[in-house]
Amino acid sequence: MNTEQRCRRCIIPKSAKEFKFSNDSCCELCLNQDLKKAPDGSNEKNIKLKIEDIKKTGKNRDYDCLVGLSGGRDSAYLLFTLVKKYNLRCMAAYHRTPFTPDVIDENVRKLTAALNVPLIQMDISNTKHRLFAKKIVNLWLESPKKVIASLACAPCKQHNHEVYKIAKKHKIGYIVFGGNKFENFQVGAAQDKKSKVDDYKEISQFQKIKQIIIVAKRGALIILQHPKLLLSFPLLFRSSILYLNNRTPYLRMRYSNIKMLDFYFIAGYDEKSVNEFLSEYNLKIPSNCNSSWRADCSFTELKNIMFSKTVGMTYNEAYLSNMVREGVITRAEALDRISTEGEISHERLKETCDILELSSEYFVNKKLTPFVRGKG
Repeated sequence: MNTEQRCRRCIIPKSAKEFKFSNDSCCELCLNQDLKKAPDGSNEKNIKLKIEDIKKTGKNRDYDCLVGLSGGRDSAYLLFTLVKKYNLRCMAAYHRTPFTPDVIDENVRKLTAALNVPLIQMDISNTKHRLFAKKIVNLWLESPKKVIASLACAPCKQHNHEVYKIAKKHKIGYIVFGGNKFENFQVGAAQDKKSKVDDYKEISQFQKIKQIIIVAKRGALIILQHPKLLLSFPLLFRSSILYLNNRTPYLRMRYSNIKMLDFYFIAGYDEKSVNEFLSEYNLKIPSNCNSSWRADCSFTELKNIMFSKTVGMTYNEAYLSNMVREGVITRAEALDRISTEGEISHERLKETCDILELSSEYFVNKKLTPFVRGKG
């Protein structure tokens, strides 16, 4: 893709259907947020206060905190940081989904063993997960809509509940999560196309409840249009309302005695340090994966196709654009990375389709695969 077909400040393509562009080719995300400087380390004081609170809460308990571990680079680095830098006594909660590659599972077991961290498996059915994902992908193929694409990951929303259950069972008073704010996309099932674009900062409880209501309304409409989904209503309700994220009103009320921390939102996020850690501990990413980000889930390839088809851009473009907007990387660096990281891995796509018992050729032949958005 020619650079003129992208926002002149970030790399969001003009094919993105949700956004308006100014006459000088600037997307509304950049227009509504001045570019910021990269973190300067001033958050260290705040994170130390949080670590002190975690240790205080964990006093006279077997563990200081529970860490949600996906096997991806960010959660793995989080566990390493908490154990090695802050000397916390951690337990890790992990679920190997139907789309978790063997090498990622090996990373999880290698890392937890090296750090001497107990590993607890989440109680989630992979059979039901696979069948549900297949149902949603088939539904999306019939009716390619953003809200349907968002439903495909509903089973993984159960992770948000499982970690609280495990923490309660083991009397752990703190849960630490490893998501970073650059993953917060402004285009989702709850994003109103006509709404004012926010800057992906932490939003208020009222805004979260509003988003839940929007998702619920759109979900109800989808179910009315596709009655077969009624059989999956319990899962859809839990995933869209109760466990949509790790701090829904339901989870915070039911587990009010358990504190939680989104670590990178306070400490800041340094992708370079994360990648250095992967090398130091010899943690691998799948050989057929074009990026270390989201390497823990092969379904990412299919989700990128669905996202690109319905919204006009990929997750990688949104992620890198957020990093540019925060001043963490330059636009030139993002363009260079998207030329490789933005490509769909057809090997990973085939792996995912084989799991779902679908033909990957359909996506290619029907030209649903997004075109390669290179530097120019």
